[in-house]
Amino acid sequence: MKEYIKLREYIDDTEDYINIQMDNYRNQLIQLEIFLIAGELSLSFYALVIGIFSMNIPFTWTKDHGYMFKWVVIFPGFFSISIFLIIVAYARKKGLIGS
Repeated sequence: MKEYIKLREYIDDTEDYINIQMDNYRNQLIQLEIFLIAGELSLSFYALVIGIFSMNIPFTWTKDHGYMFKWVVIFPGFFSISIFLIIVAYARKKGLIGS
């Protein structure tokens, strides 16, 4: 009977260890998912802005304003990077990422 109790405790300890390992992997996957979603959101914003301004619509401000192209490309790029960094900083502050 004593051996049965020892065996049962060993099995319970093993199950607890496996559950802890699975929780660790699950947390790592959730952290990766947060990074991927933040990156996807920032890149989709960038693609939206660039897609809108790259259409062949006759804007009046495009004549004699060739320098505007670099601002239309650079500003949304910086903005999308800042969106990504804000999301990551918020997730770190809330303890969702970073051990």
